[in-house]
Amino acid sequence: MMKNLLKLSLVVLAVLTANFAKADDSELLVKVAKENSKWVSFITADVKEFDVVLYNADGDVIYEDHIKTVGNKFQTYDLSSLPEGAYMLKMESDAKLVAYQIKINAFNAVLSQPTVTEIKRPKLTKEKEMLTLDLNGTCKGEVAITIYNEYNEKLHDDVYSSDAKTIKKFDVSRTTSKELTFVISSKGQEFSETIKL
Repeated sequence: MMKNLLKLSLVVLAVLTANFAKADDSELLVKVAKENSKWVSFITADVKEFDVVLYNADGDVIYEDHIKTVGNKFQTYDLSSLPEGAYMLKMESDAKLVAYQIKINAFNAVLSQPTVTEIKRPKLTKEKEMLTLDLNGTCKGEVAITIYNEYNEKLHDDVYSSDAKTIKKFDVSRTTSKELTFVISSKGQEFSETIKL
């Protein structure tokens, strides 16, 4: 995948951190930056972190980035180095997955209307020496929970039945780990989250 990322010379033209007026109610918005151009602008409205992934027509990842923001953010990419054709752009935050079809022709980039999918994820919270995992209705059937430390050593591995409670509590008062990564799997779905202790 790194080879593909190095081959693709997407150029960040501008990164401006400012209060940018929302064009609509979407948290993650993509617009063509300039008429008859291949510049595409990403506009975020108060989203702290999100992933950007660009796929070619075969479904191969040709560019990806993890973006952290403070407040609203406006960022523009030049897509002119891409061959003409169809692409899929996905932007995913904790709460939403926003997908755009992009068609690049000889003169410009054309964006479809976004497809927005609400995402439900398990919630992990820390209060003093107790971690609480709320499955938040995301898992059906048996749930496998595996916990790793910062060295990727497995500290906990258990499978809970479908009638198990959706909230699990973990006492971390005796661990020497500085962070824990929870991997939650159920019926083909997998979620992971790292929390600092």
